Amino acid sequence: MVHHSHKSNISLQGPSRSHTALPSAMNSAVNAEDSLYHVCDLTRRRLGHLPQLQPYLNLAYSSSELLSERQSLFLSQKQQQHKTSGHHSVNSVSSIDNTPSHAGTTSTLRSSAISGSSLNSLDGVTYTTSNSIPNNGSPTNGNSEEALLTYSMGILPISMDCDPVTQLSQLFQQGSPLCIVFNAVKPQYKLPIVSSDDLKICKKSIYDFILGCKEHFAFTDEELFTISDVFSNTTGHLIKVLDVVKTLLDSAPEIFPSLESVIKERDHEEEELKLKRSTSSSNEYFKIMREFVQTERKYVHDLEILDEYKQQLLDNNMITSEELYMLFPNLSEALDFQRRFLVSIEINILADPSRQRLGALFMHSKPYFKLYEPWSINQNATIDFLTANLEKINDVSFVIANKLELQSFLYKPVQRLCRYPLLLKELLNACRAQSNSVKELEMALDIAKSIARSINENQRRTENHEVVKKLYNRVVNWKGYKISKFGELLYFDKVQISTSNTSEVEREFNVYLFEKIIILFSEIFQKKSNSLSLKTKKHLNTASSLSLSTTHTNSSQTGSIHSVTEPKLDLRGRIMIINLNSVNPQSTHSLSITWESPKEQGNFILKFKNEEIRDNWSSCLKALVRRVRSESFRSTRSSNGSNFSSSPNKARHTHNSISNISSPKSKHISDVLPKHRSSQLENDSRVISETYKNSIPEGFLLIRIAYNADFYSILIDINSSIDHLLQNIKRKLNHAGAVTKVKYQDEDGDYIMLESDEDWNVAKDMLKENNELVLNVWAYS
Repeated sequence: MVHHSHKSNISLQGPSRSHTALPSAMNSAVNAEDSLYHVCDLTRRRLGHLPQLQPYLNLAYSSSELLSERQSLFLSQKQQQHKTSGHHSVNSVSSIDNTPSHAGTTSTLRSSAISGSSLNSLDGVTYTTSNSIPNNGSPTNGNSEEALLTYSMGILPISMDCDPVTQLSQLFQQGSPLCIVFNAVKPQYKLPIVSSDDLKICKKSIYDFILGCKEHFAFTDEELFTISDVFSNTTGHLIKVLDVVKTLLDSAPEIFPSLESVIKERDHEEEELKLKRSTSSSNEYFKIMREFVQTERKYVHDLEILDEYKQQLLDNNMITSEELYMLFPNLSEALDFQRRFLVSIEINILADPSRQRLGALFMHSKPYFKLYEPWSINQNATIDFLTANLEKINDVSFVIANKLELQSFLYKPVQRLCRYPLLLKELLNACRAQSNSVKELEMALDIAKSIARSINENQRRTENHEVVKKLYNRVVNWKGYKISKFGELLYFDKVQISTSNTSEVEREFNVYLFEKIIILFSEIFQKKSNSLSLKTKKHLNTASSLSLSTTHTNSSQTGSIHSVTEPKLDLRGRIMIINLNSVNPQSTHSLSITWESPKEQGNFILKFKNEEIRDNWSSCLKALVRRVRSESFRSTRSSNGSNFSSSPNKARHTHNSISNISSPKSKHISDVLPKHRSSQLENDSRVISETYKNSIPEGFLLIRIAYNADFYSILIDINSSIDHLLQNIKRKLNHAGAVTKVKYQDEDGDYIMLESDEDWNVAKDMLKENNELVLNVWAYS
């Protein structure tokens, strides 16, 4: 947004602010004249009343048209590449790639009389377009694929040739138009007018203008712009130039029409445009579009307030430059992007729905929304830091005055990103009858949803890191587990669990879903006698399941994270993701899960609080199972070549090592029930192991091998590889038969395949943690 104040300070970046006197920056009103698009449009209209400027305005229009066409061509090629590559990522929207070009190439690429030439000659003025001027507006630091050629995002509607912001930027870069404006206002101090396509001459004209303003208008260095500002590709620098030009126009009302008169002229044109939209469906559509534009103006205004607040903190030594990025990551870049985004929205609302290009707008904007990723991650930390130091800020001139306002402003970016899908959905519902509009809006909606999901995912991951830290301290006995090796925590909740046994009563557990394992806990409550007892407590509030909803944040989860009264947890069971066979949603908010291991198989049912939570868990678990099966397929195919078995169970059995989930010990959910009795063979092997324990040399392990009801022993160097271990076992049993596989038994009775160094290391870790030197293994032919 652009804010008007005395002299040249119409932007928030100037030294003096008209809005600082407002009682609340959060409630300040925003109108069309605050938008950069309308500031440039109105300034262009005023400049057009000076006849000497008309050739230069025409030239700037033509060069802007060419830049818009080049941007359109690039985006169309990029979209075509997506279509032909068939690329689909987990977090991206496939419909972007599959959406056909709307109305063909002719509607995507607007025709231009100058498209074949970079040198323009109009009305006797020769000028070269700014192809040589670097684009610095990209968030990808020079990646040409994301370069911004104009001040509008995406592709312009077919009825639009260029945007007024880019046109004014091209006008000012010519240099001589600035001198013409100066001469019109100060004819007694005329500057030389040299029209040229030589960049040095253009810069010399800009320098003359700056020097004239300093000498004859009493501008300070802070109020003026620099030559590099004129050729910069950022909105903040362009606003500085606009500030000065507007001041000159206001000082000569006899030459340039007033702002009020050109506003009336613009409003009259817009009224005529509204009369052409007579159908009720289009009226509803443009009502929603107006809401889109108005709320976007307010959002850009809020970002400018926050950007000014950031600068005030820095200027008053409230934060260091090192803390600046942590607290306000990419804020200036995000503000620049959102101004351009708003310019595109302002342009699209002027076109018929069938010609609007909201899909192209969001496609072009998608990489720029990544600017918000560190913002969403650091949001809570920023609020905590600033509110802790807010007492130091006693100066009433700070644009954000209190903690409540600060929190509101800091939450606005995430709230706005989650608002886009709702607005686009309303637009889509309002124009179902117009196929071209539907295609564009469906593309935009899919991208907006993916952006909102990505932002929520970042927040969820940040919050889950805190949950994992608390979980580590809440569990009384991890029994050898290493929580750091479970992968990321994805969801957690308090869930009612049962099996297919109808006579079994549902039991409540705290369930944590990690990337590689599902863990079950029961809560432990301390009695008055200070003794510990296990029980479930159904009336407690459950932790949030971290919903993927794009319309709200996980406030209930945040509250649970900071609770200091949470009971301790007892580890009761587990199921490895690699052992899951199927995940099927059922009625009553339930999820049926079947699993199978080499030792046993079974199923259990999770009952959640509502369908949304159930669906989130279901989608996540199914994605994990698909990934595990894909990895299993690649691994088995790599090792067995053409002998790969098509049976999913067989493929899964070859990966039943606990090391595949990087956890030394684990429990099946069936272990919540009474365990099976150990066989006599297992008991005998443990007794025999104790006999040899004291005689094992340092640095060695005793391997006790059970094979065909007999026992064998070998000593193995603790640093030996898995290949060396298996070779010694096969050599030991060579007389009894060929050994094809070897398993060991963990403390919970599960048989784990020994087939890789990772498996072997996990087994050794288990022995080390239990101060054991004897490993019992079972060999099979």
